Amino acid sequence: MFPAFLCEAGDVMIKINAEEFSLAGDKYLGRPYSEMDCQRFVELVMRDCGLKMDLGGSNSWYREVMKHGWVGTPEECKKIFGVIPKGALLFIWAPVDAKTPEKFRNDGIGDLKHIGYKTGRGKGAMNSSSTNGCVCESNFKDKSINGGWNRVGLYEKFDYGKGINWMLEHIGIGQDPGQGSSEGGNNMKAKVIAENGGTVKLRAKPSTNCSTYWDIPVGTEMDVIERGEDWTQCVAIGRTGWMKNEFVQLLDADQGGDGQGDQQAAAGDLVTVQLQMTRTHAETLLDVIDKIAGQIIQAIGGRG
Repeated sequence: MFPAFLCEAGDVMIKINAEEFSLAGDKYLGRPYSEMDCQRFVELVMRDCGLKMDLGGSNSWYREVMKHGWVGTPEECKKIFGVIPKGALLFIWAPVDAKTPEKFRNDGIGDLKHIGYKTGRGKGAMNSSSTNGCVCESNFKDKSINGGWNRVGLYEKFDYGKGINWMLEHIGIGQDPGQGSSEGGNNMKAKVIAENGGTVKLRAKPSTNCSTYWDIPVGTEMDVIERGEDWTQCVAIGRTGWMKNEFVQLLDADQGGDGQGDQQAAAGDLVTVQLQMTRTHAETLLDVIDKIAGQIIQAIGGRG
């Protein structure tokens, strides 16, 4: 079961904007730790953004995100998602010891000593610190810190932007049970086709001047996250096996008799786009065609 997510309008399942969340705790800087420990601080900031949660501490939070999101080291997060987004939850992981709450000692996950979140500003993170005795900034520069932040959590009830949201859903996590459907979602696909057999550059930024890119081989299919006029955000599986959530320039494919795009794209920054229709969409289209054909026949017959 998922916990209840509430907003002022009543019981409504919502997502909160991760970047807004990363800014919302600034007003609590300096508030005493005795008023709010690390978990209470994070949950208070969530509540300010419209998400009401009440879990039992950083260990409970980490396990919640494991079930309904993604957790890993900062290095793994950057490798998989390309970035550690603002608003990502941060944890300090340590091996189980005598101080670990008993109910968390035997599940093989470890002991999560602390929770905060990434701001991407100033020192990089925000938390309520027992050491400093108050809500304060903490050092985090997108890498594991010896004795400090060494785990990242991306929670499904946060909106990290279309690219990361898509990746959370398509690596088998971050999706409510029963909400998935083979006939739903984004059906636009991009397929790399090049006469010279070359590769296509999947760039980190929507510009041919961007020197950070991955070569995607001919035949690779990419899911289109958001279609732009000049550049389109796509996800592809790179040669290393990691998903790349980046940008390409797309050409619309002509539709051949077999329903597959047959326009070939030059190697470099251009690929073709194919629209894969669901069965429901196809049946609807056929109904429309039948009606139009009937009207044409009637019109021709009337003139005869």
